[in-house]
Amino acid sequence: MTDDDTPPSEHTHSDERVIGLIAEPGLAEDVARDVASELPAILSRCADGDGSSGSPWRVEVVRHLLPLDPTGNLRLLDVARDHRSHSWAATIVLTELPRRVGTRPILADCAPEHGVGLVSLTALGAFGIRRKTRKLLVHLVTTYFAPEMEPTTGGVPDNSQQGAALPRRYRTVDERERHDEGVQDIEHTVETNVELDGAGLHYALPGIRGQTQLLAGMVRANRPWRLVPSLSPALAGALAGAAFGIFYSSIWQLPDASSIARLALVTVLSIASMIAWLVLSNSLWERSPDARTRHFSTLYNAATLLTVTTGVAIMFLLLFTATFLGACVVIPTGYLSRTLQHPAGLSDRATLAWLAACLGTLAGALGSGLADEETVRNAAYSRRERERQDRRAAAEAQAEQNSQG
Repeated sequence: MTDDDTPPSEHTHSDERVIGLIAEPGLAEDVARDVASELPAILSRCADGDGSSGSPWRVEVVRHLLPLDPTGNLRLLDVARDHRSHSWAATIVLTELPRRVGTRPILADCAPEHGVGLVSLTALGAFGIRRKTRKLLVHLVTTYFAPEMEPTTGGVPDNSQQGAALPRRYRTVDERERHDEGVQDIEHTVETNVELDGAGLHYALPGIRGQTQLLAGMVRANRPWRLVPSLSPALAGALAGAAFGIFYSSIWQLPDASSIARLALVTVLSIASMIAWLVLSNSLWERSPDARTRHFSTLYNAATLLTVTTGVAIMFLLLFTATFLGACVVIPTGYLSRTLQHPAGLSDRATLAWLAACLGTLAGALGSGLADEETVRNAAYSRRERERQDRRAAAEAQAEQNSQG
């Protein structure tokens, strides 16, 4: 693992080929570190068609926060040129940056003539990210950066196994065809947030399934479980509200007389109230004045909404569990039976805890306004995206200041 200013290794053998992985801090860096230890052996065995050991390979990982230009795009070729001194056979960027061509999510980008590629971890979904990344990297290297290599068996993924890294119905969008043949139809109109100067090839995911996978990956990158500790004021208010439902016997008959459908509706309303409060009070909803980037704002808003919903749902389950245990300890069975006028069991305590958790969630929505705004934002947005936005805003402010000076 090296940082931006760390020189390349001085022990590179003359016949050794090196793959450079440029990984952003966070999830991408963790994934790069894990797959880097496995790739050399796989690529070496792929070098010979009979599966024997071939040319040695080495993988170097460089940690680097990808810069965005003033329009919000990543100039991938410039990133590769900045690391050209490393003498890598190929440069592949790992990022949490969501990628799209038109409205279709993108798994990976590649510019074979320039020896550079990019893998979007968010497009790989929420599960099996390391396994999918490893297979996708092998696919890119063997197909575009070392085409003389053929996948083999004997511990190396074959074609069908490598294909598991890519959906069976993925679509290849080639910018080079558009420029070489003058094609202007919608299938070859490429509008992405990564600039490859017309030399790019993109693996696009199909339809609703691909968009769902991208959203799931963005929510996973946001780590919604981090939202729960940041809502300690809301959780304190929720526990107080839930305790009110346990200690006041006049409330016990309400869940007993309510249907499951009514309790479910109350649950949805209480959770929705906290979600709305969090999103609005912390200004989490993005509005893009630029029509060209508006579809990305829609994507970020959807991911934010799902992240906050997941975090609040986790908090509700924790609140329900604590309330149910409290009802079991505090409320005597005989007293509960006399109040409800029928024999009481665990199911009655569960419905009581259910309604009490809903009341607590409504009370917690007010307490959520006291939560640390920056912490909530870090949980609702991908941290890497927030850092990119802040860095781009600072660069624009500096450029405006220089122009005025």
